[in-house]
Amino acid sequence: MDIDIPTEEMDKLFPFVPINPWGVVVTTVITLGILLFDASGKYSTNPVVFYSIPLIYSLIFLSYESFQSIPYVIGLYFESTRSKIVAVLSIPLGLFVGWGFVQLAMAKASIFKIATYPWAVTLLATAGTLSTFTPSTSFVLYFFVALFEEVAAIIMGKNLANWLYTKGFGGIWASLVGYLLGRIALTAHHWFSYGGLQSPSLYLSAFVLFAVFTLLGILTAVVAKGGKLSDYYYIPILLPVMVAAHFAFDFVISQLMVIG
Repeated sequence: MDIDIPTEEMDKLFPFVPINPWGVVVTTVITLGILLFDASGKYSTNPVVFYSIPLIYSLIFLSYESFQSIPYVIGLYFESTRSKIVAVLSIPLGLFVGWGFVQLAMAKASIFKIATYPWAVTLLATAGTLSTFTPSTSFVLYFFVALFEEVAAIIMGKNLANWLYTKGFGGIWASLVGYLLGRIALTAHHWFSYGGLQSPSLYLSAFVLFAVFTLLGILTAVVAKGGKLSDYYYIPILLPVMVAAHFAFDFVISQLMVIG
């Protein structure tokens, strides 16, 4: 599938994505605004609706929004047979990594569990009814959670990377820092889930997991392009492995939680 990039978009590090970082701010404010009312206990937003609204705003901010440009932006643009094969094979890799993180979280000798396992407990205890979901409902729920959060991370990361690029950062550094800042923004979206600053380790745990998901997306993208990272002036990224890893972690650990 070929994609035509307009001339005016060629100067951007990541075409179609905004340069102004206010898109990240607006998405974050909307997300936290919805969660503010949900956390009050008087409202309960359907998860699909909750994730869709901020995503729609993110897509509105894209230049030349279309079904052609959206896959290109969110890491679902497969320019060759090789990239398609890599994307498909990355899914079981992501599932394995997500499952592996759960095992680390549960290991008695693991320091990692100190931050990760209470994260799940806090999240589920706050939500309450999540512990009563059937496996099939949990499957759908966490698929949407993984999909929307990973897409949001990529869009916010590329948005911030474009902004940094205009400030003099080189393409590789702008990409890397942008992706990490996007992850920090996504971590901040969990403010109400983590009870504010009651457990700072939860934010560290989430960021570490998110950073690994991003790293997987970068590695698979580089393999899909058949080159080395040094061959590019920016850092490419692919979505499938990121969604798979995120989903596997959330879903597997949700099935271990029993809140009585």
